[in-house]
Order: sequence, then C-alpha cells, then structure tokens
Amino acid sequence: MKLLLYSFALMLSASVNAISFTPPQIEGWQQEGEVEVFDQSNLFNHINGASEFYFSYNFQKVWVVRYKKGDAELTLEVYDHGDSNHAFGIYSMERPPEADVRKIGAQGYYEDAILNFVVDRYYVKMNSYREPGAGSSVLLKTANKLVPDLAEHTDLPAVIDLFPPQNQVPNSRQFIPNTFMGLEFLGSAFRADYENEEGKITLFIMERDEKEKIEKILRNYFNFAQMEVPSLAEGDFVVEDPFNGTIYLYWKGNNLFGVSGDDVPELRNSVLNAILK
Repeated sequence: MKLLLYSFALMLSASVNAISFTPPQIEGWQQEGEVEVFDQSNLFNHINGASEFYFSYNFQKVWVVRYKKGDAELTLEVYDHGDSNHAFGIYSMERPPEADVRKIGAQGYYEDAILNFVVDRYYVKMNSYREPGAGSSVLLKTANKLVPDLAEHTDLPAVIDLFPPQNQVPNSRQFIPNTFMGLEFLGSAFRADYENEEGKITLFIMERDEKEKIEKILRNYFNFAQMEVPSLAEGDFVVEDPFNGTIYLYWKGNNLFGVSGDDVPELRNSVLNAILK
C-alpha cells in the first residue's frame, strides 16, 4: 500500500494534471509565494480585458508562478486550453509575424526577455525583468526542462503539416475556433497565407469528424450567398460570398479546403494541387 501511495505521489509531482501543477525549480532562483491558479470564473483578475479572447480558445485554467533572483524577476504562466488545436490557436494568434520560431515544445520563440511556446494542450508564457539575455538562457533552459513534464508528444496538430510550404507567408498558420471569415455557420478552420509577385491568398482547411458536417457547411454557404445549391458530392465548388469575395472550395472526405483573397489563378491552383495530391 505504501509503495502504491509513493508511486501516486511521484506521478502527481511530474508537473501538471487535472487538479495540480508542480512548478519547476530554477537554479539560482527562488519561488516567490504560492502558485496562483485562475479559471473561467476569475481569469479577468489576471488578464483583465483579454479574458473573453482566451475563452474563445477553450481556456480551462492557468497556473502562474513567480521567481526572484536579487532584483531580477521571472514569471511562468501555463495555460491549459483543453486540446492541442485550441492551444496552438491562441499561441498562433499572439505569435508575432516576425518571430524566429524554433522547436521548443511543439513550437516556440524567444526574445531578450520573453519566451512563449505551445505543446499539446498547453500554451506557456515566460517573461523576465532585470535579467539580460534571459530568453536564450534561463527561459530557454526552463522551457526545455518543463516540456517533457507537460506532454509526451511534441508535434503540432496534424492539420498544420498539410499546408504546402512553397510561397507560404512565415508564421501565418493559425487556428480560428469559430465564426471563420465572420460567418458563424462556417465554424472553425485552420488557415495560412500565400504570396507571390501577383498577389496574396489565404488557404484554409476545415476538418470535421464526419463528412455530413462538410455537406451541411456547403449547403449553408450556398444558401447564405443566395445561390442555387448544386449537387453536393466530393469535388470543387465556387461560392460568391457577398462579404469575402469569390471563395474556391474543394471537398475531400472529412475536410473542406478553400482559398480566398486576390484573384491569382496560378498561385491558387498550385496551392490547391499541392494539398490535394
């Protein structure tokens, strides 16, 4: 019995589970106070003004830990967003376009005083004060120590790898959790931008758990555009969206691929052909 209790305690101390978080020890730094926990009932006390945005990405809770080393300060925030799509989504929306992304967890980046990364269902944010070069030193070291305690798998959501790399705008891959392109019936979608000398387009992917949901999206879209609903079978479609312009769509299995943006046929066709092959 004692052995079982001991094993259970070790399992809990790994770092994160449904009810607790054991913060990492950082060499040379002292934890200041207890771990703070915020959930949907009180997140506004921690990030007042941004909580609704986090709620849209399935926010569950956040653990906040503060450290001190003399006059220097360090803050660690571990946000639980319930699943890898939503965690990547909030990370992707806050990631700067110019970020030099690296393999930290699933993906991350750092600057002089900050380091942010995503892994599995967790979005981790770290920042420091009065600690020169913290991003590439203490923050990176702490992140690499924390990652295996948070998740066994460090891959990005599988859909992300479907986006062809050629002509892709760096750091444009994102996840929108609802109301894609301002239309509620479209629901969630992954997207990435592509650009050449002729213009810019957005490739999006809607992934559903059954193909009947894709059919419903298409039917609603044609009705919204006040167009005759064609025979709905897997293949290509064009919708004249009164708000978003001409939308090129291709239905394949449980996925709906689409392109919006500038009228750049060569770029559009090359991107769609690459993702469909």
